[in-house]
Amino acid sequence: MMKMAEIVDDVVLLILDNHEPLKELGIDQSKVYAKVRGYDDFGVWVLHPGISIPSPEGSKSKKSKSVEASVLIPWPYISSVVHFPGVEGFDFPNPFSKEIGFDIKL
Repeated sequence: MMKMAEIVDDVVLLILDNHEPLKELGIDQSKVYAKVRGYDDFGVWVLHPGISIPSPEGSKSKKSKSVEASVLIPWPYISSVVHFPGVEGFDFPNPFSKEIGFDIKL
């Protein structure tokens, strides 16, 4: 039997359903490849490697910067999680050499 703990730090395919509210996060597809950071009672935490956020007030640098973030995909939106154990590129070391994730425009 597969355990959720086995997918942490791996890339999975999330099959989503009724995910309209997630469009605010840039998730507008029913199939999303993402690296799992963790999970809890609320859902699956996935990595977004380059989300743009505003720079703090008073900062003399650019108006925004790109940072790594964790995004929660709540359980009610997840129909299925597809794990690819042992498949190169889906088990860490470097899943982000491929197009994985989603665009977030804040």
